[in-house]
Amino acid sequence: MRRLDILYEELDFKNGSLHSAVDNPSACPKCIDWVEKGEWLAAAKRACADKIFFIDNNPIAVFAECGASLEEIVKAFNRAWCLARPRLLFLAFPGEITVYVYDLAQKPVDENKKEDWKKLKRLDVLDDLTKVSRKLQTYHRDHVESGRLFADKRFGDLKNRADKALIRDLKTVRRELIHAGLSDKGKRKLIRFAHALIGRSIFIRYLEDRGILTEEYFLNLAREKAGWTDLLRNPVNRTGLDFSYHKTCYPRILANKAFTYALFRKLARDFNGDMFPDVDEEEKVVTQEHLTLIQDLLYGDAGIQKKLFFYSYRFDIVPLDLISSIYEEFYHEPKNDDEKNRKKRQGGAYYTPPVLVEFVLSRILTPGVLEKTPRVLDPACGSGIFLVEAFRRIVRYEWFTNKQNPTFDGMKRILKEQIAGIEVHEEAAKITAFSLYLSMLHYLEPPAIDRQIKMGNRLPNLVATTSGSLNHFHCILQGNAFDTKLIESIPYWKKRFSEKCADVVVGNPPWGAPGKKADEKIKAEHKKIVDWCELNNKPIGDKESSQAFLWRALDFLREKGSAGMLVSAGVLFKHNTTTQAFRSQWLDYVRLEEVFNFSHVRKFFFKGVDSPFLFICFSKRGRENKQVNYWSAKQTDTLRGSQAIVLQKHDLRILRKEENLSNSMIWKINNWGSVGDNHLIRQLCMQKPLFDYVDRDKCGQGISPSPEKYTTESLASFMMCPAELFSRYNILDTTKFSILEKAVYRLGNAKVYSDSRLLVQRGIGERTSDKGQIIARYETEPFCFTNAINGIKLKSPEEWKYKTILGILWSSVARYFFFMTASNWGLWHHEIHLDDELLQLPIILDKSNPATKKVISIVDKLRSYHPQKKDILHPEGTPEKEIEAKRCEWEADLDEAVFDLYGLNEEERDLIRDFCDVTLPFFYKPFDSIGVVPAVEKNDLSWIEKYIHIFCRRWNVYLGEYEEMRAEVHIGAHGNMLAVEFFPSDKGDPWDLDPKNENWGYILEEIGKALPQPMGTSQIVLDGMVHVVSDRGVIVIKRNEKRFWTRSLAREDADAAICKRMVDTMPREG
Repeated sequence: MRRLDILYEELDFKNGSLHSAVDNPSACPKCIDWVEKGEWLAAAKRACADKIFFIDNNPIAVFAECGASLEEIVKAFNRAWCLARPRLLFLAFPGEITVYVYDLAQKPVDENKKEDWKKLKRLDVLDDLTKVSRKLQTYHRDHVESGRLFADKRFGDLKNRADKALIRDLKTVRRELIHAGLSDKGKRKLIRFAHALIGRSIFIRYLEDRGILTEEYFLNLAREKAGWTDLLRNPVNRTGLDFSYHKTCYPRILANKAFTYALFRKLARDFNGDMFPDVDEEEKVVTQEHLTLIQDLLYGDAGIQKKLFFYSYRFDIVPLDLISSIYEEFYHEPKNDDEKNRKKRQGGAYYTPPVLVEFVLSRILTPGVLEKTPRVLDPACGSGIFLVEAFRRIVRYEWFTNKQNPTFDGMKRILKEQIAGIEVHEEAAKITAFSLYLSMLHYLEPPAIDRQIKMGNRLPNLVATTSGSLNHFHCILQGNAFDTKLIESIPYWKKRFSEKCADVVVGNPPWGAPGKKADEKIKAEHKKIVDWCELNNKPIGDKESSQAFLWRALDFLREKGSAGMLVSAGVLFKHNTTTQAFRSQWLDYVRLEEVFNFSHVRKFFFKGVDSPFLFICFSKRGRENKQVNYWSAKQTDTLRGSQAIVLQKHDLRILRKEENLSNSMIWKINNWGSVGDNHLIRQLCMQKPLFDYVDRDKCGQGISPSPEKYTTESLASFMMCPAELFSRYNILDTTKFSILEKAVYRLGNAKVYSDSRLLVQRGIGERTSDKGQIIARYETEPFCFTNAINGIKLKSPEEWKYKTILGILWSSVARYFFFMTASNWGLWHHEIHLDDELLQLPIILDKSNPATKKVISIVDKLRSYHPQKKDILHPEGTPEKEIEAKRCEWEADLDEAVFDLYGLNEEERDLIRDFCDVTLPFFYKPFDSIGVVPAVEKNDLSWIEKYIHIFCRRWNVYLGEYEEMRAEVHIGAHGNMLAVEFFPSDKGDPWDLDPKNENWGYILEEIGKALPQPMGTSQIVLDGMVHVVSDRGVIVIKRNEKRFWTRSLAREDADAAICKRMVDTMPREG
């Protein structure tokens, strides 16, 4: 039996999503697997892998065999490294008993440098696979699927993964070319030629590795001029460049400028000009020195190139979608990354990572949709990454269903009838076309472009032109999707890009609106968007592009067509009047299918982007009474370790048809909350809001310092309190107050600078270990402050009222309410707006309530407690830990007093406690907060016992007089999952909660009896949650993490089980 087969068996990968590396669908039994994973399976085959393991559709681990020599190991590693996305490599050797495990995010090793081979680092050596060992079990499928393996500190970041490394290396090449003279100098804009030269060079290497450009292709060109053929066949080696290591032709051609540019022109003709433009102008600027530099950097072994990884990239293995990321780096013309990021922010456009593209299309272009041969449109296609993947999905689907290899004519039909894109940037439109050509050639046998031309197969022109030629398909229109005048100017453009032209709309269009300092070109294009919305009476808030593109998508869609778009989270979370109008009207025209909130995980997909985003799936059917699946992705070890999108059942909320989906609060509460939170927020909102108690004319922000606009003479009597002095309990040190500047941008509301008032920091307090505090103070002394603080004055300025409200603001009730309802906290800037958020806090002012007196008493204690801290100068002082402990004690008392004031029952108090103790810390520190600590570890049942007893009490009222619920705890999936089995028992029977580690098979058998289809451990781990209700009792299975076993969830789980039991036992009609 092979080592790998033993590995699949012992580590149980065979019971997960383990697939053989194959290059055609005949060996793939399921259509969905070939559609979703076919490219990975074929790439793994080219990488000489045996099998590849997936979590959902994300490739995680590669399994391969090779010779036992270090050279063979290095080659095998580098091949697997080029796959870019998988994180693990298991490498076995025929005849040997060991298996090596490698992290595929480490640096590759140069195969031509024997002295470097030992630099390749192993994670582990698995010796005897038949013996159970802790080391072996570390790599068990349960630990991989749960993400626990990737919490291991040995797994670093992803910066050396092939896709990340390639972009980093190309930036180095760009920098060297700029230093060599290809920089912007006055009117001479030369950086674009550096970009073009790099991009074209990488593409040629890609084409050679893929077999699209063959030696014969280059020789045919070489025969046009004497000496060129000899240059190809007898290249001259020099220091740092040995051509014996490079069998490809392009590095040899770079030695001759005329030959190089003859090649560029030929490629432009053969690819219909859809490579980088301006070859003639570029040739006048680029020197042989620049070409030699490219030759050295991409193929050499001296100087700075020693730090680059170009020796390891195998473009016959590297994912095709890297073409788009290369374009993303080089179509812009900024001087540096900061300027590029600024331009992208202004335009609202960001390159979409392939993993997100695949996820979007997996939800939209399902086999059921593909069966109807849909026309797919991306109205802001950028470099074409959505269209390329859509085309490949269609090809894979037809390949599987037709049981024959893709043909040239068949793929031309797909491009002509099913693929369409609109893009405002000309270069981007051409790269989209080029990427589609590569995808087309990729599936052909032979792929060589010269052989295809000899066979009479000329590539169609994909970029829209005024030509009416049959070979002009007009798939990609260079223009603005909102420029209807342009679209209607040519009859076949109008037919292909006007209203009701598509069955499916996908993409990641620009999100926000350009600022005042944005480039004039960006402003002009955005004006077309705004003008179209105004002309068509389509409301959009804050001139946000995302909202406009959602309207435009409806315009492009045919009836019952569907769309999947990545948009700014403001689409659903902003609550200004125009955005509310957008939601209210837009939702009348669509059936919302699914919404995926990626706010908590955005940093894993968009580097340098703070904006939270959503993926919205909808269809053009008009609003229907249909529930909406609302998923909120959370940061996990799996995501951090592999960038894999894995959603679980506990990330899902079902929004019922009765919900008002245009209300932003619905989306905010359900982002982190549950059914119980919805009820509690509604109950709290039945109280009067703070707004009803304040004098609104005497409320507002402080001073906005810059730019200078108004004189501060009217505020000359006030000193300025710096924002850094502002905290809950400290004594404000007036000696550190500053004198006002002579002029400021805004004076703020001067009425809040004196007399009794509440001061509330606009931003959430996140400096201390207990992150997520509302920073508020009650002040009577005169001083002014910045716009980082809101001042509030009451209509009736009685001190007891101020102190009661201050106590509420300091309490967990306020933290809970604002996190659940404020549009920004938990999404973006983590702040509270004055009118529509802070002043909406439900307030109870009842002097006769005993709880009010208690609240005031505790507020007084906290405000007056300022003991001298113990330090070198004050050894008799109070230790800081004691001071904090005393304050924490009073804060806990304050919470109870505020709970009493609001009349909250134990269930409602638990909701707030669980939020503040578990959910909020997890939000801020998802990898090391209490929420991810095992709920049961080393037989410690203190946490799970609370869950169990609350669950049982919920059920006991439905049992017989002499019965009570009992429970048993089972640990499975190598400690990653917990199962709690509840069953009726006689009153007085003893509890036995000792964790059972050997009964997981029994649990699987029991749930298999109750479910329509049995569930294996793999599916349970990936789902993250299973509830089974039967005549024998209830089984709840969830991740072994405390955040899933809280007191609040005990009630929610019990109620769900009770409802299910009631439904199951209802009499059936007929």
